[in-house]
Amino acid sequence: MRLVALLAVTTALLTACTAAAPPLPPFTLTNQSGHVVSAGDLRGRATVVNFIFTTCGDVCPLVTTQLVRVQARLRSEGLGDRVGFVSITVDPAVDTPPALERYAAAYGADLTTWHFLTGSASDIERVTRAVGVLTGTTGRIGHTNLLLFVDAQGRIAGRETSVELDPERVLPKIRRLLG
Repeated sequence: MRLVALLAVTTALLTACTAAAPPLPPFTLTNQSGHVVSAGDLRGRATVVNFIFTTCGDVCPLVTTQLVRVQARLRSEGLGDRVGFVSITVDPAVDTPPALERYAAAYGADLTTWHFLTGSASDIERVTRAVGVLTGTTGRIGHTNLLLFVDAQGRIAGRETSVELDPERVLPKIRRLLG
């Protein structure tokens, strides 16, 4: 009887652990070059998604700087083409494609594999709500500092919420996405 109970518990745990990861929510936004990018366009490569605004003087510059380091490290390991980066603004009224392009250039992001995305306020809100990013409503822009690790099938395979983003913590998560 104990063996049957143990097998039932083990089966339940294994099923829970292997349940399908939720998909990245559907979206159609515009990148820093004015090109339309959808969630479906990201399939086929692992992708790191974060949320920024270009006038942020706090966490966004730190996270962007660290992600640029992660991107450079992946390139140096020959993995640069297998991993994409997406930064979605939470301030679409200010963060136009030209503003996002200037922001990306200021941090040295390699735009061959990195999209900085904007869109209508309602489109941005749909994405942020779907993934649990809370944004400020008190007249000041603010948001949850969140990284999403999306697999090549478009599923959210992991999350990171650390303010002090450490590339040495992020790189293993990305490598796991690559298999």
